[in-house]
Amino acid sequence: MSIDAPHPATTDAITTDPVKADPRRTVPAWRDLAVRRLAPLLGWVVTLAVAAQLAQGAYGQLTESERSVGMFEAIGFPASVVLLVGVLQAVAVVLYVVPWTAFLGALLLTAYLGGAVAAHVRLEDAVAHTLTPVLFAVGIWAALFLRSERIRWAVLTGR
Repeated sequence: MSIDAPHPATTDAITTDPVKADPRRTVPAWRDLAVRRLAPLLGWVVTLAVAAQLAQGAYGQLTESERSVGMFEAIGFPASVVLLVGVLQAVAVVLYVVPWTAFLGALLLTAYLGGAVAAHVRLEDAVAHTLTPVLFAVGIWAALFLRSERIRWAVLTGR
């Protein structure tokens, strides 16, 4: 089952026809319709923006560019791990973009970005350098929340 498939409990409760909406509902039907149509679109826009940035970084690591190797050496990693980290990052980005594996990709990217935060903290880098991976992780999960009705339902209902 796709991660984007609507949860069974939400398909009956949300209608696309405001005339047929249940009058006892506290949320107007037009708002439900807007959330169901606009949230996934916004989620995909954020997903593609974040994925493009991370894919660009992975490309630099996969090609072992001087900039990537220099950044890894400045952090204290040997140049020999640049290619391996690039492969792991590229795989995680692909998993994140594919709807059926998006949750796994988000988990892997969060772990990757957590390592980046740890490296910047260890080096006592500027706050901006340390917070950038955190903002990417927030963007990853916010986009996944917006683009997947099942994840929205699970987060909002606690189930």
